[in-house]
Amino acid sequence: GEFQNVKKNGELFWEHANIAPVTDESGVIRHLLSVNQDITQQKQQEKRISYQAHYDSLTGLPNRFLALDRLAQMLKEAKRTEKQVVVFFLDLDDFKKVNDTLGHQVGDEMLVEAAARLQTAVRDDDVIGRLGGDEFIVLLNQMENSTTIAQVAEKLLEQFRVPFSLKGRELMSTVSIGIAVYPTDGKNPAELLRQADAAMYHSKEQGRNRYDFYTQRMNEDVVRRLLIEEQLRSALKKDEFHVFFQPVVDLRKRVVVGAEALLRWNNAVLGNVQPDEFIPIAEQTGLIVAIGQYVLDQAFRAASGWREKYAINFQVAVNISPRQFRDPGLVEYIQRLLEKYSLPASAVELEITEGVLMTGHGMIDTALSELNQLGIGISMDDFGTGYSSLSYLRSYPFDTLKIDKSFINDITIDRADLQLVGAAIAMGQGLGL
Repeated sequence: GEFQNVKKNGELFWEHANIAPVTDESGVIRHLLSVNQDITQQKQQEKRISYQAHYDSLTGLPNRFLALDRLAQMLKEAKRTEKQVVVFFLDLDDFKKVNDTLGHQVGDEMLVEAAARLQTAVRDDDVIGRLGGDEFIVLLNQMENSTTIAQVAEKLLEQFRVPFSLKGRELMSTVSIGIAVYPTDGKNPAELLRQADAAMYHSKEQGRNRYDFYTQRMNEDVVRRLLIEEQLRSALKKDEFHVFFQPVVDLRKRVVVGAEALLRWNNAVLGNVQPDEFIPIAEQTGLIVAIGQYVLDQAFRAASGWREKYAINFQVAVNISPRQFRDPGLVEYIQRLLEKYSLPASAVELEITEGVLMTGHGMIDTALSELNQLGIGISMDDFGTGYSSLSYLRSYPFDTLKIDKSFINDITIDRADLQLVGAAIAMGQGLGL
């Protein structure tokens, strides 16, 4: 067996011993023969391996495996005592920006500091774990009501409203929290973690730096999002997309002078899916590049036919997303389409929102400049809903200003909206748009 022994100098060590009796001719045990091996190093190595298997090497917190094991133990106890167990799923807001701009070393220091802040906000017998990246989990045992849970959530949020002092800089990184409660939201660790994760993503979508309790609607939203992403991947191959055109009318002449291309998706499983639901998912997954090329091709084809049949100066407008603008092949693809359909650059206008410009990506500036040099029109869409519209109008080669529909809706009944729209038009005309 294995046991601890002590050396002559008083130092403890581990040894593995084989002890056998030595008998005389009559079978009487005269003494014992022991063969001993010092296994102290082996024991230390086993301890290290066990630690690495159960604890996060950066923060020293329990890792996913150990945290979920502790959660399983809590649930067993809660089932006996009929008390609540609470799972907090936490994600640092804008942590990627810290890593990307200041380096991973500073990011790691922030994670260590974040772990320390979490530990000061909960009880000693509560569990804090790091799930990976900038995701943490906090497990509260023996909770009695939602008011207490909300108070803990507020306390956790408060810990991150103080700037981090790293490398002589003051950095802010708030936290978004999702909350799932046993037994109402789930009966096992995996289920509770999934529900808390869904609630955390809801907090992100609602503006970050907040907490949300899990609801069934959140789970339905997550399931639907996954289904949309799954179906979206094969939508082009299955020819499920269609491009519709909304006419642009010259009010003075009462004639159609152009059209805006609008993408629509009808899926066999989901039915008609609204663009404001599937476009963000296409953007996040990168599928928007291929889908955007399809829309451009369809729009250019339609414009070519309409110019021949109806009006020589007919113009088509197409929305371009931030991810499309970061595609290095965008300008070249548009040039190929102009040649393919024998269209002048003036027959096309690309619509972008402030979200494209706010990314601050150098490739976007280059693409806008190249498109402007080609003679393609650039339109600012949804004007008035962002943060820096005026500076963008001055800094980029826009040709057209499209005032957001929310301002247009009430101009016949709301004098303030009427004045705002009038001011936007006057400013646009003053800038030659």
